[in-house]
Amino acid sequence: MAGLIVEPVLANMGLVLPEKNFLKDLRKITNQFDIPLIFDEVVNGFRISEGGAQQKFGIKPDITTLGKALGNGFTISAVGGKKEIMNLLSPDGKVYQASTYAGNPVSVAAAISSIKTINKIKNKLYPKLERYCKVMVDEIDDLATDYKIPHTINSIASMFQIFFTTQKVIDYKTSKKSSTKKFHKLFTNLLKNGIFTAPSQYETVFLSDAHTDQNITKALGAYGLSLKAVKN
Repeated sequence: MAGLIVEPVLANMGLVLPEKNFLKDLRKITNQFDIPLIFDEVVNGFRISEGGAQQKFGIKPDITTLGKALGNGFTISAVGGKKEIMNLLSPDGKVYQASTYAGNPVSVAAAISSIKTINKIKNKLYPKLERYCKVMVDEIDDLATDYKIPHTINSIASMFQIFFTTQKVIDYKTSKKSSTKKFHKLFTNLLKNGIFTAPSQYETVFLSDAHTDQNITKALGAYGLSLKAVKN
């Protein structure tokens, strides 16, 4: 097997967290059979911690891909890994790789600045994001419970998503049990109340350092009105 690639925390089927020991077992098996383990941290990177999901779960992959939050709004993607693997790429190695915008100076400058800023404020940044996420999740959970709407909410660090199902969502199969009709009603009513979230059940809500206490209060007010509409 050439390699095993996995998104540590799935964020494109809603938000799905890895089961206990799943990532640890993947690392053990790939080490046993000398298979490179690749973490897709394009979404997870910098949102879960400054070191991504691999830092959060204590698993070191052989290759990591990054993007999105890396550029803080500027277009960029990156790949990194063990020296013996990265040295196989051109110009040092025989594996050719190229990109039209590789090394774009503006995007690279933005990424460097983002990393420096995150490292500077990380001790305040991540506790703030986790606090906001917990406040959002707890209040939305209480609201949906009060309205007697079947639901479950998955969350980690600065990311969360609600599923309109009675089942625990642990994979693609269980995420498909969620009512997309109810989710669409939630989305459209949030929009009417001034809050724009990702329109699909199979995406994730992200919180950022730009959010304030006032933003969280406004968002929760909108969720209250919108969940009431979902109930009706």
